[in-house]
Amino acid sequence: MEMTSSVMRFALATYFMKQSGRSCPSEVYDTSSWALSSSPSSTFGTPPTPALCPEDETELSPEFSDVVSTHLSTLRKLLVEQRLQEWSEGIMGLREYVATNGLVEALVTLLVRLLEKQEQDAVSIVQVIEHICFEKNGEPSEVFDQLMDLIFEALRHSCENKNRSVAFWLLRAINGVVDGLHQHQGQKYRVSPQHQLRLDSQELGEMITKVIHDCLAKSANIAAKT
Repeated sequence: MEMTSSVMRFALATYFMKQSGRSCPSEVYDTSSWALSSSPSSTFGTPPTPALCPEDETELSPEFSDVVSTHLSTLRKLLVEQRLQEWSEGIMGLREYVATNGLVEALVTLLVRLLEKQEQDAVSIVQVIEHICFEKNGEPSEVFDQLMDLIFEALRHSCENKNRSVAFWLLRAINGVVDGLHQHQGQKYRVSPQHQLRLDSQELGEMITKVIHDCLAKSANIAAKT
């Protein structure tokens, strides 16, 4: 049973098919690449609203959170059961989903919140972040740069707010991405011009150092004023 593909494809086929009476304005998202496969519609209930409301771009819709959280839970179960092929397909589906519909920021927001509230799932969340960054052949994915920029911003925010747990897991995810880049260090990435990689492993390392240095400096300044 292809649990991941059937669940995700149904979610993608119904997501953002907004009904009247919703609070957030309607937006158009591309789900044409996803074939609808048989899956019980009761799993997701009514079609959800856009992931982020324009009135408050930090506010995730409950429907988006439910759909993606369900998928992440499925991925976690597949990983525990060592159903690696289905897990890999689920990662690929999630990546295509957020890339096609412009939901990378919403995904990172949700992942950071899950790291904060459900630390028992942190290892699987870190693995999701790491693997979304790369295609099956090891090349950086089309969302690599945007995803890493957002992860670093989340890391900076966590450091500034002294949320050590979230910062620790985000650093683990970044280190995993750096390792992934190192594995392909001797080969030139062959990606299309619109997906040209901007960050390399050295730059990521420098970004980590800068984030930590800036946060330590800010903490020292605050302490000196008190």
